[in-house]
Amino acid sequence: MTILIGQIVGCLLVAAAIGGAVGWLLRNLSATALKQQYLELNSALRSKEQALQTALYDLKVKASAMQILESNIKSAEALMCSTQQELSGRNERLQALQEELAVRTQRLTVLEAEEASVRRRASEYDAAAAAQAEEVQQFHLARQAAQQALESKEQERHDLQDRVAELEATAAEADRLRARVEELEPAQGRVHWLEVQLCDRDAEQRAALHQLDSQLADRERRIGELEPLTQRLQEREATLTQWETKYAQTVRQHDAQIAKLQKQLAGQDQLRAQLLLDEQLLHERDERIDLLQRQIQELEPQQQDLAGQVKVVGEKEEEITRLRKRLVEVRAALRIKTDGGTVVPRQKTRQNGSQLILHMEQAKAAKDGPKDDLSKIHGIGPVFARTLNKMGLYTFVQIARWKTGDIAKVAKKLYTAPERIKRDKWIDEAKKEHYRKYGERL
Repeated sequence: MTILIGQIVGCLLVAAAIGGAVGWLLRNLSATALKQQYLELNSALRSKEQALQTALYDLKVKASAMQILESNIKSAEALMCSTQQELSGRNERLQALQEELAVRTQRLTVLEAEEASVRRRASEYDAAAAAQAEEVQQFHLARQAAQQALESKEQERHDLQDRVAELEATAAEADRLRARVEELEPAQGRVHWLEVQLCDRDAEQRAALHQLDSQLADRERRIGELEPLTQRLQEREATLTQWETKYAQTVRQHDAQIAKLQKQLAGQDQLRAQLLLDEQLLHERDERIDLLQRQIQELEPQQQDLAGQVKVVGEKEEEITRLRKRLVEVRAALRIKTDGGTVVPRQKTRQNGSQLILHMEQAKAAKDGPKDDLSKIHGIGPVFARTLNKMGLYTFVQIARWKTGDIAKVAKKLYTAPERIKRDKWIDEAKKEHYRKYGERL
């Protein structure tokens, strides 16, 4: 590039020298010598034009390389935008997952509290069931003892009934003996003795019968007392059966709740695994974004160098155009001089030069004036801010006064869509930033 600039400067110097020489020749030499000098100058100019064409070809190659580099930067910016959008989507999804995890954690806490209360109630039910089982066992033992007592009393009753039957048979035998004694009156003494014995035996039998009656009444009373106990025992057995049914239902509900909690824990584990995977993906995306940012930062100096080179090349192209116009004017002046006419004044070249100088002075004044940080506007990053500065946009006021056509032109220069500029509201943001910095509403 330095060699190319040196060649261009040399060409310019040579062209200036040629212009001076032509002017001097026009004033001092004759037509023949002037024609000879013209031919020599023409050949020198042709060689310089060939050198200029070579330089233009090099400039076109550099421009194509710069376009390729700008397309790479554009693709990198598009990739960065898509990556940022995907990262924002991931962040939203991560936030939703965190909220869902908080809700699930809260629900899990509530379910754990319910499980603790169910376990406490189940333990209370177990204790009550154990007490009921012990009481029922005691009732069973009392029932078995009562049944054994009843069986023994029933056996004694049967024995007493047998003995009463025997006593009744004995009384019948005594009546029969009395009848026989009456028949045997001669043996009265013996009969009297027998009567005394019979009375004694009758009194003993009556006492035994009274004792048996009292024992039977006692047994009947005890049987009557045991019948309510048997009924209570049956009621307790029914209550125990109900308690066992309730306990089985509670155990089934508890098992169902435990299975449900296990499913929820499995779902929560899956959510945690998904969250870890999302965090890993986000970390990888952050690394990729950092890598792209580093690449963009590495490309920025090259872009600045290319922009500077393009600017220099543009200036050189304008100078070459001006020299070509000057050469045409010189050729026309030589042709007119050869024909015997006068030289046309170079007003157009001076006008173009003055316009170029005026344009350069305006650009320099805009560049040297007050500057604002355009990256404070939402949607304008450091790369866009530098590109806008290269386009001559340095203040919020310039952006705030954009029209629809200006937005389309700027979007084309930035390789972005005009809808994005409208969606991010660059003009409104520029007005707000200007008011925030200078206190002046636009």
